[in-house]
Amino acid sequence: MMPTTSMPVLAFVATLAAGVPHALPAQDPAGFDVVDRVVAVVGGKPILLSKVEETINIARAIGQEVPADSAQRAALVRQLLQSLVDEELIIQAAEHDTDIVVSNQEVQLAVEDQLKQIRQQFGSDQEIDRELQVAGFGTLDEYRRWLSEQKRRESMRRQFIQKLRQKGIIAPIQPTEREARAFYDSARTAGQLPKRPAAVTFRQIPVRPRPDSAALARARRRADSVVIELRRGADFAAAARRFSDDPATKEFGGDLGWFRRGAGYAREFEFVAFSLRPGQISDPVLTAFGYHIIQVQRIEPAEVQARHILFAPEITDQDRARTGIVADSIAALLKAGASFDSLARLYGDPTEEFVLDRYPKANLPEAYGTALAGARPGDIVGPFPAEGPGGVTKQVVVAFQEEVAEGEYTYEELRDQIRGRLAEEGVIKRYVALLRSQTYVDIRL
Repeated sequence: MMPTTSMPVLAFVATLAAGVPHALPAQDPAGFDVVDRVVAVVGGKPILLSKVEETINIARAIGQEVPADSAQRAALVRQLLQSLVDEELIIQAAEHDTDIVVSNQEVQLAVEDQLKQIRQQFGSDQEIDRELQVAGFGTLDEYRRWLSEQKRRESMRRQFIQKLRQKGIIAPIQPTEREARAFYDSARTAGQLPKRPAAVTFRQIPVRPRPDSAALARARRRADSVVIELRRGADFAAAARRFSDDPATKEFGGDLGWFRRGAGYAREFEFVAFSLRPGQISDPVLTAFGYHIIQVQRIEPAEVQARHILFAPEITDQDRARTGIVADSIAALLKAGASFDSLARLYGDPTEEFVLDRYPKANLPEAYGTALAGARPGDIVGPFPAEGPGGVTKQVVVAFQEEVAEGEYTYEELRDQIRGRLAEEGVIKRYVALLRSQTYVDIRL
């Protein structure tokens, strides 16, 4: 399966995406180790100097330059401390809101998802441990504990800000074009713009193997029997761990966490999920993946927290053979000038994106990278096999469009991201100022 396409978020305006489980020894501007100390107090909770140093290490880990000059470093420390105070103000406000709940399962899912991405980059836990040791950042287990706390805080902050928006307490403050351009120019002059990675643009028709009617009927019977037991009071999480064919959520009791409309779930799944009452058990819902039993746990106006149990129908060798024949026909029709859109609607897997615009080459799954090597604009590539969710192998046909070399992002490419970020920062800054006026804050640095 191809990941969702999105341009990388600017490193200098991104939320912290990588980190360390504990800080390197705190140092004074002269470079001597000093005893850790309280540098700020927010509502009775201390912020330590080591936390500020940890944040500097995080910035270094995601490629940002840390000034060596003592005066510049001191200014950076003060700036980061102010950011940590602002973050703590929001977290404390969220902790006092009884509507904000973060489950352990939600945190575990988020942690495992990030660790999966890290493993894809480094290859193994041993390599990750080695990299952490070289950087002085500790072991993978320590990183996991640190990451769990970060994900918990991220979820609390996200839920709290979303609630404030829904209630109309905060609203984005749109920056002017001049402000957005000035932000870009300043970052460009300072050398803070990330490099645009080498990328490719193509359209694809991923053809998913379709089970026969007998396999679908067997999956439906399995789902029906479990629905009966759940409605009699059986534990949903235990049933998911026992019966679900979704490897990503099975061990977490089917927990999907919070999601909004348009989050990437099948339309049939989404329609039912947003029509259920909390605690209600759905009838089996058929999607391209099989039959789902859905239970919504909590509801907000624009999102739900839900879990599911998947019953995937068996895919046979005959089903795979038919998929190959269909994919061969699609490639032949495209080469003969047939409409891509029509073929995609008829045969493409609706759970996948059909258009990948300037997708980073480094992020291409191996099967795609191999198949597209040397492709030129206008080429029809494939079909070639590519593994999707649950280990299902699809046959993919690609209409290749262009390849873009590595370079610097233009303002036009980053304009929407910059404006969105500045709008978010503006409204949060104003709300944090209100929290500061209502909370005890003591800066001791």
